Amino acid sequence: MAEQSSACETLWLLDGIADFRSYTELLIAQSHRSIAVLTQDLDTLVYATPEIVQVVSTFARSSRNAQVQILIKNTKPAIESGHPLTRLAQRLSSKILVRKMTIEPNNKEMGFVLGDANNLVYKNDDSLHRGFFNCAAAGEIKSLREEFNYLWQYGEPEPEFNLLHI
Repeated sequence: MAEQSSACETLWLLDGIADFRSYTELLIAQSHRSIAVLTQDLDTLVYATPEIVQVVSTFARSSRNAQVQILIKNTKPAIESGHPLTRLAQRLSSKILVRKMTIEPNNKEMGFVLGDANNLVYKNDDSLHRGFFNCAAAGEIKSLREEFNYLWQYGEPEPEFNLLHI
Protein backbone atom coordinates (compact mmCIF):
# COMPACT_ATOMS: atom_id res chain seq x y z
CA MET A 1 0.00 0.00 0.00
CA ALA A 2 1.23 3.49 -0.86
CA GLU A 3 2.89 5.36 1.96
CA GLN A 4 3.33 9.12 2.15
CA SER A 5 6.96 10.11 2.43
CA SER A 6 7.99 11.72 5.68
CA ALA A 7 10.39 13.95 3.73
CA CYS A 8 7.82 15.47 1.37
CA GLU A 9 4.04 15.76 1.60
CA THR A 10 3.58 15.51 -2.21
CA LEU A 11 5.57 12.28 -2.50
CA TRP A 12 4.00 8.85 -2.15
CA LEU A 13 6.12 5.69 -2.07
CA LEU A 14 4.54 2.98 -4.20
CA ASP A 15 4.98 -0.74 -3.69
CA GLY A 16 2.88 -3.16 -5.69
CA ILE A 17 0.69 -3.43 -8.74
CA ALA A 18 -2.38 -1.93 -7.05
CA ASP A 19 -0.43 1.21 -6.08
CA PHE A 20 0.83 1.73 -9.62
CA ARG A 21 -2.64 1.19 -11.08
CA SER A 22 -4.36 3.63 -8.75
CA TYR A 23 -1.70 6.37 -8.90
CA THR A 24 -1.34 6.08 -12.68
CA GLU A 25 -5.11 6.44 -12.95
CA LEU A 26 -5.00 9.45 -10.60
CA LEU A 27 -2.17 11.06 -12.59
CA ILE A 28 -4.05 10.72 -15.88
CA ALA A 29 -7.30 11.99 -14.35
CA GLN A 30 -5.50 15.08 -12.98
CA SER A 31 -3.78 15.91 -16.27
CA HIS A 32 -5.14 18.35 -18.83
CA ARG A 33 -2.72 18.63 -21.77
CA SER A 34 -0.15 15.86 -22.02
CA ILE A 35 0.62 12.35 -20.87
CA ALA A 36 3.97 10.73 -21.67
CA VAL A 37 4.58 7.05 -20.90
CA LEU A 38 7.99 5.40 -21.08
CA THR A 39 7.77 1.66 -20.52
CA GLN A 40 9.70 -1.51 -21.17
CA ASP A 41 6.73 -3.55 -22.41
CA LEU A 42 3.49 -1.65 -21.62
CA ASP A 43 2.94 -3.70 -18.46
CA THR A 44 -0.47 -5.37 -18.82
CA LEU A 45 -0.85 -5.60 -15.03
CA VAL A 46 -0.93 -1.80 -14.86
CA TYR A 47 -1.86 -0.41 -18.29
CA ALA A 48 -4.37 -3.00 -19.56
CA THR A 49 -7.03 -2.56 -16.87
CA PRO A 50 -10.44 -1.27 -17.97
CA GLU A 51 -10.06 1.67 -15.54
CA ILE A 52 -6.73 2.81 -17.04
CA VAL A 53 -7.99 2.38 -20.61
CA GLN A 54 -11.13 4.37 -19.77
CA VAL A 55 -9.28 7.23 -18.07
CA VAL A 56 -6.84 7.45 -21.02
CA SER A 57 -9.79 7.50 -23.43
CA THR A 58 -11.53 10.21 -21.40
CA PHE A 59 -8.32 12.25 -21.22
CA ALA A 60 -7.64 11.95 -24.96
CA ARG A 61 -11.18 13.09 -25.80
CA SER A 62 -11.25 15.87 -23.19
CA SER A 63 -9.67 18.59 -25.31
CA ARG A 64 -8.43 19.11 -28.82
CA ASN A 65 -5.02 19.86 -27.26
CA ALA A 66 -4.84 16.66 -25.19
CA GLN A 67 -2.01 14.36 -26.32
CA VAL A 68 -0.83 10.94 -25.15
CA GLN A 69 2.61 9.65 -26.16
CA ILE A 70 3.60 6.06 -25.37
CA LEU A 71 7.18 4.95 -25.90
CA ILE A 72 7.77 1.18 -25.60
CA LYS A 73 11.09 -0.63 -25.56
CA ASN A 74 9.79 -4.15 -26.30
CA THR A 75 6.55 -4.06 -28.31
CA LYS A 76 6.24 -7.83 -28.81
CA PRO A 77 4.17 -8.57 -25.64
CA ALA A 78 1.71 -5.75 -26.45
CA ILE A 79 1.37 -6.96 -30.04
CA GLU A 80 0.85 -10.60 -29.05
CA SER A 81 -1.72 -9.78 -26.37
CA GLY A 82 -3.67 -7.24 -28.44
CA HIS A 83 -3.09 -4.71 -25.65
CA PRO A 84 -6.19 -2.56 -25.03
CA LEU A 85 -4.19 0.69 -25.00
CA THR A 86 -2.75 -0.01 -28.44
CA ARG A 87 -6.26 -0.79 -29.72
CA LEU A 88 -7.45 2.50 -28.23
CA ALA A 89 -4.51 4.25 -29.93
CA GLN A 90 -5.65 2.77 -33.25
CA ARG A 91 -9.10 4.31 -32.77
CA LEU A 92 -7.75 7.66 -31.53
CA SER A 93 -4.65 7.82 -33.72
CA SER A 94 -4.44 11.62 -33.75
CA LYS A 95 -4.55 11.81 -29.92
CA ILE A 96 -2.66 8.70 -28.75
CA LEU A 97 0.71 8.10 -30.39
CA VAL A 98 2.74 4.94 -29.86
CA ARG A 99 6.38 4.46 -30.83
CA LYS A 100 9.02 1.81 -30.33
CA MET A 101 12.29 2.88 -28.70
CA THR A 102 15.31 2.55 -30.96
CA ILE A 103 17.88 3.84 -28.47
CA GLU A 104 18.25 3.13 -24.76
CA PRO A 105 17.36 5.66 -22.06
CA ASN A 106 20.06 6.70 -19.57
CA ASN A 107 18.52 4.40 -16.95
CA LYS A 108 17.66 1.26 -18.90
CA GLU A 109 15.47 -0.19 -16.15
CA MET A 110 13.20 2.77 -15.36
CA GLY A 111 9.66 3.40 -16.44
CA PHE A 112 7.51 6.47 -15.87
CA VAL A 113 4.34 8.38 -16.62
CA LEU A 114 4.50 12.17 -16.89
CA GLY A 115 1.32 14.20 -16.53
CA ASP A 116 1.52 17.81 -17.68
CA ALA A 117 4.36 19.60 -15.88
CA ASN A 118 3.80 18.42 -12.30
CA ASN A 119 2.61 14.81 -11.95
CA LEU A 120 5.00 11.88 -12.04
CA VAL A 121 4.67 8.13 -11.49
CA TYR A 122 8.15 6.61 -11.53
CA LYS A 123 9.26 2.97 -11.44
CA ASN A 124 12.86 2.42 -10.41
CA ASP A 125 12.81 -0.85 -12.34
CA ASP A 126 9.97 -1.25 -14.83
CA SER A 127 9.85 -5.01 -14.23
CA LEU A 128 9.22 -4.45 -10.50
CA HIS A 129 6.40 -2.47 -9.00
CA ARG A 130 8.34 -0.16 -6.71
CA GLY A 131 8.75 3.57 -7.09
CA PHE A 132 6.91 6.78 -6.31
CA PHE A 133 4.18 9.24 -7.22
CA ASN A 134 4.81 12.96 -6.89
CA CYS A 135 2.19 15.60 -7.69
CA ALA A 136 4.69 18.47 -7.44
CA ALA A 137 7.58 17.08 -9.46
CA ALA A 138 8.31 19.94 -11.86
CA GLY A 139 12.08 19.61 -11.37
CA GLU A 140 12.19 15.88 -12.01
CA ILE A 141 9.73 16.13 -14.89
CA LYS A 142 11.85 18.70 -16.70
CA SER A 143 14.82 16.36 -17.05
CA LEU A 144 12.67 13.27 -17.68
CA ARG A 145 10.70 15.16 -20.34
CA GLU A 146 13.92 16.20 -22.09
CA GLU A 147 15.09 12.58 -22.14
CA PHE A 148 11.65 11.39 -23.25
CA ASN A 149 11.58 13.92 -26.11
CA TYR A 150 15.03 12.81 -27.24
CA LEU A 151 14.01 9.14 -27.20
CA TRP A 152 10.71 9.99 -28.91
CA GLN A 153 12.53 11.80 -31.70
CA TYR A 154 14.43 8.61 -32.53
CA GLY A 155 11.55 6.24 -31.81
CA GLU A 156 9.81 4.52 -34.69
CA PRO A 157 6.14 3.81 -35.32
CA GLU A 158 5.40 0.11 -34.81
CA PRO A 159 3.78 -1.19 -38.01
CA GLU A 160 2.00 -3.94 -36.04
CA PHE A 161 0.03 -1.28 -34.15
CA ASN A 162 -1.33 0.32 -37.31
CA LEU A 163 -4.95 -0.40 -38.10
CA LEU A 164 -5.51 -1.92 -41.51
CA HIS A 165 -8.27 -0.01 -43.32
CA ILE A 166 -9.98 -2.03 -46.03
